[in-house]
Amino acid sequence: MVPAVRGGLGVLLVLVALASVVGRGQTTNPRATVEAAMMKADRDFDRAAADRDMTRFLSFVAENAAFDSADGRGPDAVRRAWAPFFERGGPTLRWTATRAESLVAGDVGYTIGTWERRAKDARGSDVVRRGQYLTVWRKQKDGAWRAEFDTGSTAQ
Repeated sequence: MVPAVRGGLGVLLVLVALASVVGRGQTTNPRATVEAAMMKADRDFDRAAADRDMTRFLSFVAENAAFDSADGRGPDAVRRAWAPFFERGGPTLRWTATRAESLVAGDVGYTIGTWERRAKDARGSDVVRRGQYLTVWRKQKDGAWRAEFDTGSTAQ
């Protein structure tokens, strides 16, 4: 009878250990989830610019967005400022988010990262500029993340 108890105890310990691992896997850090969503929005925003898809790009811009690069607020101002990046043969601007952080409520946060702009000068030579950026995101009523504010600095 002792071996059966010992075996049953072993099974019980294995089940407790498995339940602990499974339980940990099911609990999520709400801020980490929000920050992952902002990182995805940032990557998708960049992808829309890379694809030169202005409609998709503007879907990430909030109605009252303020971009340092735009004169005015909102998607129309951003469209005017960013138009050259969507023209065939125009300059390109690509960026990579390196970090996201959210406020406790999980409805506002920011991404930071690096950017690279490629263009041609008047002689047709390549001009490459690099820098860092900050984008402030707000979760909308429909669940989408949209950029409320965007700015950057040039490193070279």
